[in-house]
Amino acid sequence: MNKINLLFFIVLGFFILAQNTILASQTAKIKTVPKTSGNLGSFPSNTFPIYSGNLTVARGMKVYLAADTTGGISSFSWTISIPSGSSTVLSSTSAQNITFVPDSSGQYIVSLAVGSSTTADTFWVSTYKGVTGGMPNCSLCHSQYTGWKQTPHAQIFQQGITGQLETANVNDQLVGTYSTSCIKCHTTGWDQTANNGNFGYLAHQSGYDTTWYKSYALPSGALQIPTNSQTAWNLLTTDTLFSNAVPLANIGCESCHGPGADHIANFGDVTKISVSLDAGVCLQCHDAPTHHMIGAYYNASNHATMPLAGLDATSTSCFPCHSGSAYYKYSKSQSSPDYSSSDASQDITCAACHDPHVATNYGLRLVPVTLKNGYTVSNGGNGQLCMTCHQARVNTATYVTTSAPYYGFTNRFGPHHGPQSDMFLGQNAYQYGDSSITGISTHTGLTDACVTCHMQTRGPDSNHQWNMSDSTGDYVTVCKSCHGQNITKFDDIKASADWDGNGKVEGVQTEVQGLLNKLAALLPKDSTGAVVSMLADSLKVKGKPNIVRGIYTYYFVTSDGSLGIHNANYTVAILQKALNALNSPTGVQIVKSGPQSFVLNQNYPNPFNPSTIIQYTLPYSSNVKLTIYNITGQVISVIVNSAQAAGVHQAVMNTSLARMNLSSGIYFYSLQAISFDGSHSFKETKKMILMK
Repeated sequence: MNKINLLFFIVLGFFILAQNTILASQTAKIKTVPKTSGNLGSFPSNTFPIYSGNLTVARGMKVYLAADTTGGISSFSWTISIPSGSSTVLSSTSAQNITFVPDSSGQYIVSLAVGSSTTADTFWVSTYKGVTGGMPNCSLCHSQYTGWKQTPHAQIFQQGITGQLETANVNDQLVGTYSTSCIKCHTTGWDQTANNGNFGYLAHQSGYDTTWYKSYALPSGALQIPTNSQTAWNLLTTDTLFSNAVPLANIGCESCHGPGADHIANFGDVTKISVSLDAGVCLQCHDAPTHHMIGAYYNASNHATMPLAGLDATSTSCFPCHSGSAYYKYSKSQSSPDYSSSDASQDITCAACHDPHVATNYGLRLVPVTLKNGYTVSNGGNGQLCMTCHQARVNTATYVTTSAPYYGFTNRFGPHHGPQSDMFLGQNAYQYGDSSITGISTHTGLTDACVTCHMQTRGPDSNHQWNMSDSTGDYVTVCKSCHGQNITKFDDIKASADWDGNGKVEGVQTEVQGLLNKLAALLPKDSTGAVVSMLADSLKVKGKPNIVRGIYTYYFVTSDGSLGIHNANYTVAILQKALNALNSPTGVQIVKSGPQSFVLNQNYPNPFNPSTIIQYTLPYSSNVKLTIYNITGQVISVIVNSAQAAGVHQAVMNTSLARMNLSSGIYFYSLQAISFDGSHSFKETKKMILMK
């Protein structure tokens, strides 16, 4: 064999090996694709629900599927197995996205092949019975039925057609506004063309949908129904022509779990009903612009798009916060949540946080919350749901130790991603041994903590995107009740003092960023120029405990993400402590903590030339201003103007370094201090003598 032929076969071998490697890495995976009026761009006129993503579907309902593209998939082979008597076909056998419309009840198996990898999903197609339809009904086996009966889901259609929704006074009469479009979400199933037992079909066939509302109709298509009028409801429940639709005149079990006729007929066969935490189940109704925008907000949130990879997808220690199904299990039992591999990579969805069978408090799955420093949260309201995950997840006092060489860190010099709860509550930062700042807070009056601000109303709905800022700016509507109607952004909220010492009192976020910049300037950097954060740079901090603590404080504040908005008092206190420990150029250092009253000491030495020390005591974390005057009352210098933690402090006045060019004589120094909460204040002036 000559060299050219040998080279050809070597290249061919590498090509075949590469192709086999690519094919081996390709994995067939079928995804159900929920469809809502929001992502379709329109509200269907006759067919509803559109598609929830469930594997139990109604006869005649269109099912949407997609082939996952993991592994660089570019070609797909679909097949479908159908029950006897069905003529259902796939919309395509080779496209990435396909649909099918099952025309008979029974089992459908959709298969996907990608190279040598195959997978299949099994769908059960059935018909609706209604929450009280047939025997036995849902209540016989499911205790959740009792709770569901009290929820808005069970009552909203009746409330709508009896004039109890969106009430207003019209011509001296209280009326409710309703629409025929509302019924599609407020009943079980709505497909006027599919004979599968859904409310829309039964109402249409009996003529109820064109009978009940005629006397209420307005030219706009909306209905104005006298509040508490029972006419339309009685027509449905007492007229035998229409009463077969009554079991479906609600958002019933089958709205979320799929049609249950076969589930009931087969004595609760769980293969013939769906139980899913997927967001599509809720968003089939809650993503219907422009009136219901929760879905649009949720889909843009980090909860919906949070990447799940590595340990986050497989480690049970990460599960409660990185997996919706795992949090659901955790809410049921914190001590033994019974996780399984099926909990990996499940999105944080609506049903992870809300139990739709519970009427009170939006069905929130609240659990007791204890921060890692042992502090038990008792004042978070509904915000405790957020606090379960949005916390530092380490006990800072033991995590930031003086044990060489790594000071307790495993792979990062900082808290575990999101210490928002710790920051909000004034807990679990590194406090340099000063317990007096523990628990200081900016927003103690917020009844529901995080929820009060992050779920302020946006448009017609509460903000299920949870962000407070986006490309359009800051959402400060809820802030105006405390900070004034003229603010348009967070930085319009002014700091109480010149915290960063640049001579200007600026917005809270600007002042905090200034302190962060000062702290960063004193800390070692990695190869990218960022403050050291990873264990790989441990040699840069070895033997330097204050450097480690400064790094931790820096990332505690930056990971919080609010630049002081969550808790300006605590943020400033811990940043200034870190700066003091690193010999900040301000010249102010904490000497000891735990004082009982305000004290301004006589400067020493006195007389002095060119420098003197002024020591003062703060019993509370306070905004402090220390000003020097001449004998005529003219301001010579402001040597302290910042927020400071409780403790004994000392400031150095050096007339030479400050280039004050003062003559010998009598001067005065005046201390003003106001505690962070405004409940205590202090002002005192003393005399000092400069003698050259």
